[in-house]
Amino acid sequence: MYLETFGLREPPFGDTPDPRFACLFTRERDILAHIEYELGAADSGITLVTGEQGVGKTLLCMLIEADAPNHGVTVVRHGAGDYALGTVGWLRSMYAGFGLPLPLSAEANTEDHLVDGLAAGLGRLAHHVDKRFLLLLDDGDDLSDIDLADIERLLVACAKNSAPMYVVLAGTTAFRDRLTGAAISARIRSRLPLVVLNEEESERYVRHRLHVAGTSQMPFSRLGLRSLRDDGKGNPRRLNTLAHRALERAAERGEQSIGERALGFVAREVLPQYARYWLRRYRKQIFIGAATLAALFLIGSATWFFSGRSPSRPKNLVTATPDQALAKFKDALPDPEAGKVRVWGELLARWQVTSRETSVANAIHCDAVIFPGFACVSGRGSIDQLRRFDRPMVLELDDADGKQQVLMVGAGDEAVRLYLGGKYVELTRDAFEHVWNGRFYAVFRIDPAMPAKLSRGDTGDGVRWLLAHLPSNGNAGPASATAFDRSVESRVRSIQQRFGISADGVVGPETMFALSSLETEGPHLARGVP
Repeated sequence: MYLETFGLREPPFGDTPDPRFACLFTRERDILAHIEYELGAADSGITLVTGEQGVGKTLLCMLIEADAPNHGVTVVRHGAGDYALGTVGWLRSMYAGFGLPLPLSAEANTEDHLVDGLAAGLGRLAHHVDKRFLLLLDDGDDLSDIDLADIERLLVACAKNSAPMYVVLAGTTAFRDRLTGAAISARIRSRLPLVVLNEEESERYVRHRLHVAGTSQMPFSRLGLRSLRDDGKGNPRRLNTLAHRALERAAERGEQSIGERALGFVAREVLPQYARYWLRRYRKQIFIGAATLAALFLIGSATWFFSGRSPSRPKNLVTATPDQALAKFKDALPDPEAGKVRVWGELLARWQVTSRETSVANAIHCDAVIFPGFACVSGRGSIDQLRRFDRPMVLELDDADGKQQVLMVGAGDEAVRLYLGGKYVELTRDAFEHVWNGRFYAVFRIDPAMPAKLSRGDTGDGVRWLLAHLPSNGNAGPASATAFDRSVESRVRSIQQRFGISADGVVGPETMFALSSLETEGPHLARGVP
């Protein structure tokens, strides 16, 4: 093994999905947030997650399974091994998974009786202990047409027995096409594609797994990492296979660094269509020999990149006319409800808030305290005022756009950068202010002991926090002061005037947010926006 050679505690690129090595990007967080929202918003329905083999659907199901109990959901996850039991055996295994007694009589062990009995048992459980139920069906391609029909009948029976049952189906794109026209497709509430990683994400994925496995060194050279990224084609399973064999081969040969040449040997050894490696390796010579094709390729790539379709570059609408910019902006907006979930999910992710601390559905309400130590404030303001806070904020569009919400991630003198729930755009401030109603929502971390309001005469831990965060105005009292006196009130008014808050000398939610924005910790607005 290669563990000692590279200072690893455990193999970082195993074949079996392991939640400890989960490397989540925006698309995975969006899917998890969407499913979490659906579980809380709907009593029944199906979410379909599709992607090519090895892209991470099983790992996603494992993460959903681990998090569901935190939200009062009883979950059962089944895969290809369970379907191999046959329809009756598979249905019986659901009884055990949901903690229901198995029917004993032969008459009760038919498909119809098992489905009805399962729904009735779940209805009784929901009535007595107020539970919700989630059925995670991985490897959906292995489900027979009979199995799919039983799932549809189970949802109907659960609805009749008041048993809140939700189903997540995971399979390949061929499975998605197979469901088209099937009776069960009418119950699918959302279809979520899980796509392959891009080049940057592939490198981050490899580095993340090595870090979790405990290495303090990068075993791949710069060219070796690029070769691994290119041959992996953004598929996590393929990346794991290549990286695992490359580490084994390096340890066998006593090598401390894995380069492009070594990855070439590994690709020919473990990939079925390894001839593509030579095409990639000699692509420069091929491009030189086909100058016309190269020119077309570069022109097309430049057009694609500067049109704003790159996932790492916002779509630039600044140079368009105001009418064109607003039309393109509105076309880019997703469904309001789905967009709201994605926008708040992205905001929580930027603050590194986990699903164990709160859910997206809970955060959307913007309660004064979302959970101890994490607060939310809303109000109305201008772009200039929000720039002073230097924090990403959720902005609400006017009524004409159905209370759509977007996330402001950057603001300059002329433009704003916005996350719409899946894509980024840059829009002139004048154009954006035509569709923004002025309302904003912001979250921030705060001392859990902080009271809702502080004013002159108060003492205690809240005042100590205030004194520690108030910038000096050159006329502050002694450092040992612990009371909210006249000098503290003067400093509060000064900070309120600085941030455009009503200067009443009372520390409320907006003032606390302003003070917390002075900290370096936490997300800030992007730089470089014109």
